Amino acid sequence: MGVLKIATYSSNTRWFTVVTATTIIASISQLYGYEKVSPYFFIAGLVAFLSIAVFMIVRACLFYKETLNELINPEKTLYLFTVVVAVSLVGVCFSRIFHLQTTASVCWYVAIGFWLGISLFSFSILFLHHKSEDREIVNILHGGWFFVTAGTQSVAFLGVIVAEHSIIHAIFFQLFSFALWSIGASLYLIFMTLIIMRLVFYRFDSNACLSPYWMNVGAAAITALTGSALYQYINIIGGPFVDFLPFLKGISLFFWSFGLWWLPFLIVLAIRKRTSNSEGFAFTVGYWEVALAIGLYASGTIQLVGLFKGQYLVILSMCFYFAFIVLWCFSSIFTIVHLVRSSIWMPVNDLTINYAVPYSFKLRGKVFKVKEVINEWLDQTIEGVLKKRYSVVINDNLACQISYDMLTKKWYFDKIENNFRL
Repeated sequence: MGVLKIATYSSNTRWFTVVTATTIIASISQLYGYEKVSPYFFIAGLVAFLSIAVFMIVRACLFYKETLNELINPEKTLYLFTVVVAVSLVGVCFSRIFHLQTTASVCWYVAIGFWLGISLFSFSILFLHHKSEDREIVNILHGGWFFVTAGTQSVAFLGVIVAEHSIIHAIFFQLFSFALWSIGASLYLIFMTLIIMRLVFYRFDSNACLSPYWMNVGAAAITALTGSALYQYINIIGGPFVDFLPFLKGISLFFWSFGLWWLPFLIVLAIRKRTSNSEGFAFTVGYWEVALAIGLYASGTIQLVGLFKGQYLVILSMCFYFAFIVLWCFSSIFTIVHLVRSSIWMPVNDLTINYAVPYSFKLRGKVFKVKEVINEWLDQTIEGVLKKRYSVVINDNLACQISYDMLTKKWYFDKIENNFRL
């Protein structure tokens, strides 16, 4: 199987966090006066967006069964909102960097369409999908659910940006953006309650995926960002929502503070995960999720300066901005190095199969014994997930494939091959 086909198979919606993080760094650089570098960051983000979109479309055509299974998986379906965040932030950059207000408006309408479709689809899966008896909250609920809030707030934020350059329908823009902001804030509080319950009452292993939980910070930051932008817009334009200005100001500060409260705990969890892992740094898209969360927080902090006029907020925002640049550079270099050095479906030679392959495994209550190893190879996706795969002959001379996941340390029965060994 070719490298391009494996790369397509390995693609998923989490890769859109590369786009969101890159467009945020372009937008913030523009706010800080680095107008010369902002277009280059945006172009890089736009190229990444188009590339990932092409890979996702090709994947849906070539691997439609796997794509469908991922879409209806309650654990993964809410990651679709990364597409909404990416489209919205691309629209923000078109408006702020290139002053293409019509293009930004088009992106807003596209983002609204994606938000409506993905909301109906994903929550229908969560509400109506068959719930098996062994389905547990620890396997379904994670920090990636906060992409729902991030997607909702990004559409509202782009709506405010578009409204600033529109002389008509001001009341509609205020109503729609305020409604979306309220929905996103409410969903954040609901999900946060569930996340705290999950962390308090259920075991959180040291090898659990930690990067999605950084969206606890990112979702709170973009809620504060949207609330403060909406406050400034209503304060200038006026209208029936003027009475809500103290509410917007207070709630924006509330979410910003809550996001800041989460940061030390996430750092502690990251240190715990790092010290308990003796296998070294392994590449994961999660590094981009961490960079995205810090970038959103830097952007939300600089937006609050317009509300509270505090010099301390400017200094804090600069600190987060430089931390974001460091994380973005690290994630970019790590991603490029991994993609260059990644060996995909590379045959493995001289493995000690005698103890690596189990002599027997159990499937549906029946024990199968391994009689012979036909072939072996290493399956590595572009996300760094490694599996040792073996084509073996079991009892009744039946040929099948089994695999060992080097991340979860578990054996799996993959499939029965069509040919029989006589």
